[in-house]
Amino acid sequence: MDEILLAQGLIILLSSFVHSVLGFGFPLLATPLLSIFVTIKEAVLLTLFPNLVVNSNIIRRSSSFGLLWKEYKLLVISLVIGSFFGTNLLIVFYSDYYKLLLALITLLYLNKTHINFSLENMIKNNPKVMMALFGFTSGVIGGLVNVMLPVLIIYILELGLTREKSFAIMNFCFFASKLTQVIVFGVHGNFTLEFGLIVIPIVLISLIGLYLGNKVRHKLDENLYKKILIATLWILSFYLIVNTFSM
Repeated sequence: MDEILLAQGLIILLSSFVHSVLGFGFPLLATPLLSIFVTIKEAVLLTLFPNLVVNSNIIRRSSSFGLLWKEYKLLVISLVIGSFFGTNLLIVFYSDYYKLLLALITLLYLNKTHINFSLENMIKNNPKVMMALFGFTSGVIGGLVNVMLPVLIIYILELGLTREKSFAIMNFCFFASKLTQVIVFGVHGNFTLEFGLIVIPIVLISLIGLYLGNKVRHKLDENLYKKILIATLWILSFYLIVNTFSM
């Protein structure tokens, strides 16, 4: 039992550290690793509040809620709407092939130079429309396969944002998404006193990981960060393909 608790603590520490350095990765690492010891639903529940803490801290250090809301509220609102739509679509028309669709879209983007396709001009000429479209698409994809990161990364790469701005926008979207999940789980009565006693030390461990990651993240330059984003898209694409056909 003690070994299991230690392993879970190390998973939270590692996940929050990686998220602090890259601006993403906490649920991506923590959820599947924790699901080795608990159910997927329990893993999602255990990571909700640490996620919110990590997201809010990264937003605070990179920008501010007020400035982000003023500039990107359309992205977040459309993301939340898309999330509700995608979740309902998943419930009514469930299919494992939704993950394959996301993988194919991501691979098309990664090979855009070979197919003479670019989103940059479309975003520049129609910034509000494209912001709403990317937000809604991120939400729908997140609702369908619980992975909205590829769509957000594509949007950030096309905008050509700095690392700190990328951190802030991604975590603002993550925060809105997780807050929506907290509301849904709360309505269904999933939060109890026992759950609170379990999640408090998890939140504290995530803060330690966040602090440690913050100490090394400045060593990550802009060019290397963009390469990591592109590499992440490749890895997620192949993971989604393999995961679809292994079900």
